[in-house]
Parts: sequence; structure tokens; C-alpha cells
Amino acid sequence: MPDYNRRAAAFWWTVVALGALALAWALADLATLDAAAGWQVATGVAITVLAGSFPVRIPRSVHSVTAGEIFIFLLLLLHGPAAATLAASADALAGSWRSSRRWTSRIASPAMAALAMTAAGHALQALLAVLQQRGWHNPGLLVLASIGFALLYFGCNAGLMAALPRLKRAERLRAADVFGPFGWIATAYAASATVAALLYLSYRQSGIGVLVAVVPLIAMMLATLHYFFRQQEADAATRRTAEEAATREATLAARHLQELQHIAFHDGLTGLPNRRSFQARLAETVGRAVAAPQAHGFAVLFLDFDRFKLVNDSLGHAAGDDFLVQVAQRLQTELADGDLLARLGGDEFAVLMVDPALPDAPITLAGRLQEALRAPLRVSGTELATSASIGITSSALPYDRPEDVLRDADIAMYRAKANGKARHAVFDAELHAQVLQRLRLETDLRRAVQGDQIGLVYQPIFDLGSGKVTGFEALARWTHADLGPVSPGAFVAIAAEAGLVTELTDRLVGRACRQLRHWQTTLGGTDGLAMHVNITGRDLVHSGLAERLLLALQASGLQPHHLRLELDEDTLMQHITAAMPVLAMLRAAGIGLSLDDFGSGYSSLKHLHSLPIDSLKIDPSFVQALQASQGAGADAAVVRAVVELGRSLGKGVIAEGIETASQLALLRAMGCLQGQGYHLAPPLAAEAVPALLAQTGLVEPPTATTLPMALQAVSALRH
Repeated sequence: MPDYNRRAAAFWWTVVALGALALAWALADLATLDAAAGWQVATGVAITVLAGSFPVRIPRSVHSVTAGEIFIFLLLLLHGPAAATLAASADALAGSWRSSRRWTSRIASPAMAALAMTAAGHALQALLAVLQQRGWHNPGLLVLASIGFALLYFGCNAGLMAALPRLKRAERLRAADVFGPFGWIATAYAASATVAALLYLSYRQSGIGVLVAVVPLIAMMLATLHYFFRQQEADAATRRTAEEAATREATLAARHLQELQHIAFHDGLTGLPNRRSFQARLAETVGRAVAAPQAHGFAVLFLDFDRFKLVNDSLGHAAGDDFLVQVAQRLQTELADGDLLARLGGDEFAVLMVDPALPDAPITLAGRLQEALRAPLRVSGTELATSASIGITSSALPYDRPEDVLRDADIAMYRAKANGKARHAVFDAELHAQVLQRLRLETDLRRAVQGDQIGLVYQPIFDLGSGKVTGFEALARWTHADLGPVSPGAFVAIAAEAGLVTELTDRLVGRACRQLRHWQTTLGGTDGLAMHVNITGRDLVHSGLAERLLLALQASGLQPHHLRLELDEDTLMQHITAAMPVLAMLRAAGIGLSLDDFGSGYSSLKHLHSLPIDSLKIDPSFVQALQASQGAGADAAVVRAVVELGRSLGKGVIAEGIETASQLALLRAMGCLQGQGYHLAPPLAAEAVPALLAQTGLVEPPTATTLPMALQAVSALRH
């Protein structure tokens, strides 16, 4: 009895002892019966135990009823409390043996039944004796007395059974413990007592044959009841299964929806909110600031890491992912409660500050973020130093659309990157004006490109030995209706960002090819001229570049070897892997290639021998420094080295930016064979080129004095 305390154990032993005494008393009384009555009692007890082996469980309850109660109550009426006690004990023993494996329960249950039946049975016997003495003994009162006895028996038995677990838990017995199980069970006991009373009355009137006939009917009734209850249980089980399935489906659907919402609004790599989530929160914040600008404000910090592409290219994308996860964790630790950090895509992150405490709080936070990123990261076994360029904007500007906020923070970030990286920039009125100006330029440039309004001028390239013109460099020019001439560096960069550069390049290449072909067919002695055209990095990595150029050549009638593409050294080295197949296709097609601004940027020496290029163009900065050094400084050494390098590799060398006679003389002395610059001839309109060609004659060698004279003649023709 490991779960019994002292009081529970005392109660159990007391009940078992009293039950045993009650059962012994019953057996002593039954010993005085004659043989016929003894057989009746034995038969009744056997039928009771047999009927108890087929319980009918009450729906929505842990309790069950059997036909045994009918025969227990019938034995009580026929042969008194002793017979009923024996039958109740036997029925309880069979039930406890079937439902429990604990020996304490198998002993206590029949003892409690014997004790309860002894008390209730003698009470009924005493009541019936009183009724008989007073002449009130009639069938109706017998039935009512039997029902009352059944309820009393049930109450006593239920009370004894409920008391034991309460004592185990050291709790007091409650009325609900006794009356709570009433309902179906009490009704079943009352019905059993009623049936027993009616059988008893029929027996007294008609004899034992009534009982023999009724037993099968009772069995049929219980079978029907058993089937009815089982059907109800089956229906209830089906409903429960359907409800449970519906609940599971609803739970799974809710969980799936939650997962989908998390996926839709969070970055899969870092777990941070994504661009969609950030924009939704920003829209809500902007709306609050517009509705109550005095009470609510905000600031947005846009971050872009300065060397993330290098991490991906050198260590691989897995290392890049690890890098992003680590920096996201670092950034998160610097934020205050209420600040929102999101990954917008790639290596772009954004921070939303809601109601900053001080006007300079965003700048302070930017400083903390920069400081947090200074400590090296350990990525794929490599220690990496990192930094970020941060753009800042806030509700100090009159925003009413969240996309404008994010756009301006992005613009400020690019300003920070342009100012030297690893710093922050604040979007202000000046930057706003610049953005508006840039947007206007982009719109007007789109119209100009589509309207073929971008012009070309042609700067001659001279053979410095013979003085003949060997070709022209086509230079794009755009004159804005209001702003006047716009720098090519400015509008070409805008065209690249706006996705216009491919169309612009196609138009300019086509026009330059047609122009050179026109000179070749109308001017004698121009068959050997070449047309140099600059292309951008976006053109260089475009897989269809070769096809587009061949179409332009075919349309103009110009031979491929008369076209020279000029590639900026920095641009080529940044796209060297993607560019090599394109360059090979161009070279195979016969199109010439020239490396522009050589020596100004990335060191391309290790690739120079394998690049399919025809010529090197010396960066103008080296040429312009020749005059000051008189050919003896470091810049002169660079020019001399480039000339020698070109000669040794079999590639032509063209000097750009020749502006003085002394520069020309020094270049000729160094053995540089070709050049261009304002001292020789400025960029010319197409109409002025024939005059230049006629003036130079393409036969008389130009000198340091004759070239400017030719230039003056051309200038006079132009004006």
C-alpha cells in the first residue's frame, strides 16, 4: 500500500473488517435457510455474477450498470438482507477483479458493497415491517420503498468509495463526491429496484414461473440497451474524431499560415525582417508622423558593406552568407528597444528608429554601428576587416511616402560611399536638389537617346612619325536644352544606371561606322582610317555585344578591322573573367581593341600578354606631366616604359592629351608613334573633318609648328 497514508490505511482496514463481519453475518443467516431457499439464493447469486460480467457502460461516463442489481434487489425482497449482501459482495468482487489489478481494490470493493447492503437492506426490512404493522403494505409503497432503498444503497457505497481517495490526498469528503455521480447511475439503480419490486410482486402472485420467463426478457432488454449505448458511443467517437481532425487541420493551417507569414516577412538567412516587412513597418511609422508630426518622428539608416563582393569572390558564397549572419548579429546588439533592423537584400541592411530621443540620435547610432564593425570577423578560417557606408534620412524632411524615405537613405548611402566609404552621410536639401536634378537629367536623357539627339564629335589620331591622320576617336556630346553641354562622364553614368547604355552604344556605334564609311567613299586616301569608339562595362559583359557590332558594321558597309573599341583599364580589370570570352569573339570577328587610360588604375600587366588587344592608350595624366619634368621624372619613365612594353608585345601605343609642342617632341623622342590631343586637333564636328584632312594632306609630315597651323585653318573653317 505505497500510496496509502496512515488515515487512509486505517479507513481501508476498518471497512474491510466491517465488510467481512457483514458478510459473515449474512452467511450465518443464510445457513438457517431450508434447502429450497438455499438453492434459490445460490441461483440468484450465480445469475447476479453472470449478469455482472456483461456491464453496460453509460455514455459520457466512466460508470456502468449491469442486470446484477435487479437480482440483488430481488434477493433482498425474497430472502432478506443476508442474501442481498452475499449477492452484492459477489457482484462487486467480479467487477473489481475485471476492472482493477490492485489487491487493495479487489478486497475493498466487495467489503464496501457488503457493508452498504447490510445497512441499506436492514433499513428496508425495518421499513417494510413498520408499513406492514400499520396496514400500509401495498404494491405501490413497496415499489417506492424499493427505489428509496436502492438510492440509499448507492449513496452508502458511493460514499465509502469516494472517502478512500480523499483520505489518500489528506482531503475532506465533500457532498459532491457522493451526489456528483448521480444521474444515469442513480436512475439505473432506481429502475433496477423498480423491476425487482415488480418481479417480486409477480412472483408472490404467480410463482417461480414468472422469474424463469422474465430472465430472458431482461437479458434481451440489456442487450438492446447495450447496443443502443454502444451506438451512441460510436456516434460520439465519430463526432470526436471529426472534431479532432478539424481541430488538427485548423491548428496545422494556422501553424502553416504562421510559417508562411514568417517566410514572407523575414529573411531566410539572417532571420531578420526582410524588405517587405521593413516597408510595411516604415509605412505605418510614416503615417503616424504625418498625422501627428509634433508627437512622432523617425529616422532610417541605410547600410551597404564596402567590400562584400570581395568576400564572395575570394572565399565563396557560403563564406559570404556566414559574413552576413555575423554582421547582422553585431548590428542587432547596438540597437535600442523599438529599433528595427532588416536585411533588404544582398549586403544591404536598414535600421528604422521610431521617435528618436534626440535629433542627432541617428548620427550617434551610425557611429556605434561603425565602431561595432571595426572588430575583425572570423569567416571560413579567415580574419576579415569590414566597414559599411551608411546613409541617413529622417522625418525632419516632409515625407509622406515610405518609398521616398528608403530611396533618399539609399542616395545618402551612395554619397557616403563616394566620399571614401566607411562613413555616413545625411540626406539634406542640397542632396535632395541633386537627386531632383539627376532625375530630371535621366528623364531628358531618355528622350534624347530615343530621339537620337546625342551627338558625336571626332578627335583625330595622328601618326607622330609621318604626320598623317590614322583614325578618329568618336566622342559623345549632349547639349541639354536648359543646362547646356553635359559632361559625357555624367550622362554616360546616368545612362548605365537607367538601363539606357545598350541603346546609346548601339546608336553611337552605328553613327560612327556610317560616318567613317561615308568619308571612305567620298574622300580619297581615307581607306586606312580607323574609328575608335568607347564602350562601357555594361557593354563589355553583354553576351550579345559582338552580334550587335557586326550588325552595325553590316548596316554601314564598314569593314570590321576599321572599327576599334576602346576599353577603360579599370573597367576591363573589374570584369576580366566575363570579358575574356567577349573579347575573343570580337577579335575573331576582326574588330580591333584598344586598352584606354593604361597605367591609371588596376595593374593589368599580368593579363596584358593574354588580352586580345591591338593598342595601349597612355593615360593623359602621364602625358601632361611630361612638360614639367622635361622627360626626366617618374611620369616620363612610365611613358617610356609603356612605349617599350607596347613595342615588345607588338601592340601599338597612342598618347592621349597632347597639349603642347614640348610634349609632342618628347613623345616623338621616346618613340611613341601615335597620339591625339588639343595641340594636334580638338574633337571636330563631322563637317570639319574633310577640311582637316585636306589641310594636312595626309602626306606632309606634321611638326610641332605645322600641326597648330593646320588646327588654326580648321578652326577658321568652323567659325
